[in-house]
Amino acid sequence: MNLKRIFVIIIISNLLHINTTKINKFIVSITTITALITPKIVLGSTESEINKIAAEITVRIDGQNRSGSGVIVEKQGETYYVLTNWHVVNRVADYQIRTPDGRMHPVYYSLIKQVPNLDLAIVPFSSSQNYPIAKTGDSTQLVPGTKVFVGGWPRSGSNLQQRIFLSTAGKVTGRQQPVAGYSLLYDNLVRAGMSGGPVLDGEGRLVAINGIVKLQENSDIIVSGGIEINTFWNWRKRVSLPTISPAPETLSTPPTPTETTTSVPTSTVNFTLAKTITDQINGIVNSIVALNAYIVMGDSNGLISVWDIESGEIIATWKAHPESVNSVAVTPDQQFVISGSDDKTIKIWQLPKNKNVTNITLVQTLTGHTDVVDEIAIAPSGQFFASGSWDKTIKIWNLSSGELGQTLAENSQIVNAIAISPDGKFLASGGKDNQIKLWSLATGKLVRSLNTNSLSTLSLTFSPNSQILASGSSDGMVNIWNLKTGELIHNLKEHIDGVWSIVISPNGKTLISGSWDKTIKFWELNTGELKRSLKGHNSYVSAVAISPNGEIIVSGGWDRKINIWKVP
Repeated sequence: MNLKRIFVIIIISNLLHINTTKINKFIVSITTITALITPKIVLGSTESEINKIAAEITVRIDGQNRSGSGVIVEKQGETYYVLTNWHVVNRVADYQIRTPDGRMHPVYYSLIKQVPNLDLAIVPFSSSQNYPIAKTGDSTQLVPGTKVFVGGWPRSGSNLQQRIFLSTAGKVTGRQQPVAGYSLLYDNLVRAGMSGGPVLDGEGRLVAINGIVKLQENSDIIVSGGIEINTFWNWRKRVSLPTISPAPETLSTPPTPTETTTSVPTSTVNFTLAKTITDQINGIVNSIVALNAYIVMGDSNGLISVWDIESGEIIATWKAHPESVNSVAVTPDQQFVISGSDDKTIKIWQLPKNKNVTNITLVQTLTGHTDVVDEIAIAPSGQFFASGSWDKTIKIWNLSSGELGQTLAENSQIVNAIAISPDGKFLASGGKDNQIKLWSLATGKLVRSLNTNSLSTLSLTFSPNSQILASGSSDGMVNIWNLKTGELIHNLKEHIDGVWSIVISPNGKTLISGSWDKTIKFWELNTGELKRSLKGHNSYVSAVAISPNGEIIVSGGWDRKINIWKVP
């Protein structure tokens, strides 16, 4: 076959650069793979036996305007891992996995992990059911003429266009130079919807993930392409994967979620949507600082941007890091911006306030962390700041000199969230476990640990009088604590997904939380009463901020826009 005469009819969509930090805040190192009793795959040799194996390990992936297939490759506890194509799940949306028993399992989009430089992704879901896991073969043993089978969930050819399971037989035709990982070629019949499905050898072992369909010019001969499974496992042995708690399972597909873009007042908290900024925002909004006149934002593309609040016009935008900017903080004198990134560095920048700025001044680059820098918190004095990292440490830095002071390292898990009290005495930290730690900044000693009785802590904030600490968790819980006693004052349960950002108003009366349930909620701090819910985003809300004068709230998220809320 002359491969030079092959042209692409159906090919993968462009791979998108997307933030991996906020998506993977739950990641921890694997020590062992939990040994549980699961159905065993019995290898076969006949076509009917292999078709049966394909049906047992292949799942259907459903999403809004997106569908595909996947194969169960691993299990830890009650968390299953589906290997599929990245182009099947690269759009921010609500997805579900349909297992062979007909049950539907929700997908936590934040936990989907792309395999770098390959059109592959790992999609975890949780279930107490026992599902077979694919047995892996050696893809290097495949030679032209070797029989292979491809499974997947294409749409039927009828007018109903229903998803059906299909397994087709074919032969390996050769190999090509890898393109996004695709190297193996075969002539199996493959249709749209089978992307991400398994390619099995003659005994039913997984040897590749299907993804590309090519058609030879002026011929009916189909040539399909897959990513060899050995390529995946070479990456997999170097990384850890998140585990999740069991989620509700249904036997039918629920209605597609609708998007609401109007604010819904429930009380006298009078913020309304004044302006939406979408221009020049190409990445996920990870972090926002709201000043009285400016907005500072860090995104998943490594950019920092500054906007004028009143006009909504951009003042400056620059490539701050080669990887995602996870946190930005502004010094009390509003002279500097400090950023933390996936690239493990911290950078200090001169804050631009003039639209005529052509050169952005990098003041310092600080190294010392050995993993992702996820949070930055500046002391109210402006003399020092703290950084929290996936390397399980918190580091205290001198702002003017850039020198490293203390390292707080009594964390057993990655650090997701940190906050410094307004009186400058304490630092709070939270991570993958359910413990919030309170540190003395004067001594660097651990003062108290608070048990949240929930999942990972994602966000922390202090009240203006430094007497109250609020925390947001990955299960949607908001906890309010009395710092003097360590007593849990309120446990707020209105959010239905992770609370990634929380702030307390300057007057100390209102707590504002932003969640992946796409809402921003207002709570009365003293009573814990829900006062209002704003619905101005059509995707996950990852950042909220309030201006020093308390008159402006700014929110951002995965829909790549910033909303400015004001009191009329």
